[in-house]
Amino acid sequence: DNGNQRKHLLIPEVFPEAAHRTLVCNSLGKSASATGWRLGWCLHPPALSSLYRGVHDQLVAMAPHPMQYASLAYLNLPTEYFRETLSSRYINRIRKLADALKSIGFGVILPEGSYYLFVDFESVKELKGLSPTDAAMYLLQEVGVASVPGDNFYGKSEEGKKYLRFAACRSDTDIDNAIVRLKEKLHPVMM
Repeated sequence: DNGNQRKHLLIPEVFPEAAHRTLVCNSLGKSASATGWRLGWCLHPPALSSLYRGVHDQLVAMAPHPMQYASLAYLNLPTEYFRETLSSRYINRIRKLADALKSIGFGVILPEGSYYLFVDFESVKELKGLSPTDAAMYLLQEVGVASVPGDNFYGKSEEGKKYLRFAACRSDTDIDNAIVRLKEKLHPVMM
């Protein structure tokens, strides 16, 4: 249970020799609990600017004006918010969601520097024997909670056939509501 002991690594800080060829891309979607905004930025050395612009022009259509102002307000929050408040908020959300998922029968793999929980769903009665896609669809349609099929992260491997991924980046209210739904509709397999 050491999911909160590791921190996200910034490649140019950890490997300065790679800084001249590293692009650091981020967005506000997750950190600002504004999933779907797709508003972000990319930091890169000046030498990579023209290369990045070519990719950027093909990926980005626009950033609506109100989202730009909301983003400015968010980015102008005090430094302590980003160093302490945001980090502890994610740690608490991760722990809360992990504890709830464990109580239902999921095998939880705690994240190390992220807010995603990778879970084994084979010990959940309603999901046992389903494919990851069918398990994710069951959760969405019957429980009202979204997850991502775990086999999306394994390429051609069969290793992902028993996993789902949950995100703890939503608001506390959203996570609390998801936990209520999960506990109401799912049960551990009785051995």
